[in-house]
Amino acid sequence: MNHYDEQAWRNYLNASLSAAEIGAMEHHLYKCDECLAVYMDCLEMTSTTFPLLELDTQGYVDAIIARTTGTKRSWYRSTILHYGIAAAATIILVATGFFHGLSQELNPSSLQKKQEMPVSDVWLNKTLGWLDTLQNGSNKGGSHP
Repeated sequence: MNHYDEQAWRNYLNASLSAAEIGAMEHHLYKCDECLAVYMDCLEMTSTTFPLLELDTQGYVDAIIARTTGTKRSWYRSTILHYGIAAAATIILVATGFFHGLSQELNPSSLQKKQEMPVSDVWLNKTLGWLDTLQNGSNKGGSHP
């Protein structure tokens, strides 16, 4: 078996070889434990020669703070706006009698007929029926293609 020396593995790590030589050396690494050990030693030696990055953590933190402190939250992300929309929807539903209409549809005689069905199922069926009438009501009038 043809083994590669330490200089060949350094050239491999520096990528100063042709593509064919790199492929042959990679294929050889899969088969040869001896060359793998030499390659790992070369890798450890070159890792100490890599340039160290300067860590400017204070500058990085200052840049993030400068970027975020100047921003203002969007008006549509306001919590008070969401509560206001929910309150307005509730007032509209109460004023139009939506909840009263649902309670009138569930009279005691209809509940007695369907004692085997849970009340939540009856409410669900009534609500789905009401939604179906809304959907069908939008199709009235006009011409449809």
